[in-house]
Amino acid sequence: MLVHDVVYHLEMTSPAELRPARPSGAAVRLRETGTEDVREFREIHDRVAGPHGWPSLTWPESRWREHLARPGVRAWIAEVDGRPAGLAQLQAQPGHTVEIEYFGLAPEYVGNGIGGHLLTLITRMAWEIAPVEEPRGDGGGEIRRVWLRTSRSDHPHARANYQARGFRLTHEEPWEREFVIAGPR
Repeated sequence: MLVHDVVYHLEMTSPAELRPARPSGAAVRLRETGTEDVREFREIHDRVAGPHGWPSLTWPESRWREHLARPGVRAWIAEVDGRPAGLAQLQAQPGHTVEIEYFGLAPEYVGNGIGGHLLTLITRMAWEIAPVEEPRGDGGGEIRRVWLRTSRSDHPHARANYQARGFRLTHEEPWEREFVIAGPR
C-alpha cells in the first residue's frame, strides 16, 4: 500500500546537548551484534518495524549481511531482563558525523520509560565512535554531529522522544513509500 509520509531530520551538534532520560526501572542492556548474528538482529528488527511498515522488512538475509558489514556500522540488540526488546544501529559517516540509522523497541516494551533511557545510551555511544577516515586522510578528531531520521509513520511518540533528548528538527520532507505489511518468513 502506498502511503504519503513525512520524514523528519533531527540532529545534535554537541554532546552537551544531550538531555538524558531517567534510567528505567527495567534492567536494560545493549549487546553488540554484527553479521554473525544477522538472523537475531533481523528478528528484533521485524518486531520493531512491523507496526510501522518499514521498507527494510522486505530485505533478504543477504542484504542485511551487506548492510551490517558496511564500514562504520555498529549495531546492538537491546535486552530487557535478558530478552530482546529493541535495536539500535549507528553508522559513522564522513564529515565527523554519526547517523542513528535504526532505533526502536518492540511494541510490548513501548510506554514504560525504556525508550528514553535506551536513546540516551545510544546517543552517548554515537558521540564516542571514532570518525570515518576521509579520502584526504582526515579521520582524526571527534564526532561533530549525530543525526537521525524519523517519520510520521513511526511510533507517535518517536519524534517527541528524540526532541526530549536534545535532538532538534533541521528539516522535513514529503516521502511517498510503500507501507510494508510483514508476513511470515
